[in-house]
Amino acid sequence: MADIGWLLRDASLERRFTVGERMVADDAQWRATIERVDIAPTMRVFLTDVETRREVAIEPRSDRRDNHWIASQVTIVGQAEIEFPTDVWTHASPEHALLFRSPEGRATYRLEPGKLFKSAGYTLDLERVVRLFDGDVPRVLQPLLVQDPSRCRIVDMPGDRSMRRLAGSLFARGLNGPLRLLTMEGAVLQLLAAQITAAERRPLPRRRRGFSLAERDALQAARQRLLVDMRNPPSLGEIAVEVGLTEKRLNAGFRALFGTTAFEALRSERLEHARIALQSGEVALKEVAFRVGYNHVSNFVSAYASRFGAPPRAHQRRQITGGDDVDCNGMRVRSTGTGD
Repeated sequence: MADIGWLLRDASLERRFTVGERMVADDAQWRATIERVDIAPTMRVFLTDVETRREVAIEPRSDRRDNHWIASQVTIVGQAEIEFPTDVWTHASPEHALLFRSPEGRATYRLEPGKLFKSAGYTLDLERVVRLFDGDVPRVLQPLLVQDPSRCRIVDMPGDRSMRRLAGSLFARGLNGPLRLLTMEGAVLQLLAAQITAAERRPLPRRRRGFSLAERDALQAARQRLLVDMRNPPSLGEIAVEVGLTEKRLNAGFRALFGTTAFEALRSERLEHARIALQSGEVALKEVAFRVGYNHVSNFVSAYASRFGAPPRAHQRRQITGGDDVDCNGMRVRSTGTGD
């Protein structure tokens, strides 16, 4: 099977590297571990565990120039914007899973600085997909089987805890050799079944299409305007007027581009800033709460515990010691001392 080349981009460099069995990086750009596991000629798994230090964009590139594959993206922690050829784009988050086909298998993952991103993906040969269902392919998968190599096709579905647990199980490296491959193959097939079931039960609205590049720039500007003063943020109406979008379009754009409403994004950013401030140990809890827009410490503590799985001081102790497991978006993961 062909090696996968990855192109890492930022404002100052463009660098290529090959992902063989395992790639590890720790530099000014990021801390990253990316592993490719060839389970069979018809199945591959990609495991990504990244902490960004600058804004980066990574693009998998293969010398296999066909799109005879269905790909999957299940995010455990974090968020990425995914751009496909022909200006099709979507996002990946713990609440938003994907199955897709892209011309030449191309997709660019854009990650913001100072964030964690952990995900599991896989690719399946189309003929194997057909065989899995004995030719009776579920309705939601049928658009992915259409032979049109010039088009990008996406089937998205709500991500849930069971999907994230299956995706997380692919990271378990206690097994080796054929036993590990057999275990991973079973997890991939279960994950495919879970994704199909979620897509059939509650398909997501197709919000990713219909936003021009100008609107996307306006949405990025809206997000920056929203977060510039977390203590006294502007109203949604004020932001909409400033960036030239209607409130309805602004709300729809936030969900499509960032996976949240505008003020869910504000709440998440407030708590992330609070986490960073508390790490220094130099600012009182009450002051941190006030800075990020909470008038009452009790409300701040409740929101913080809901986001990070523990009250602020207990959570900071866990980060320092690296001792306890922390629940991140429904997935039990080991705290690393660098984030959640």
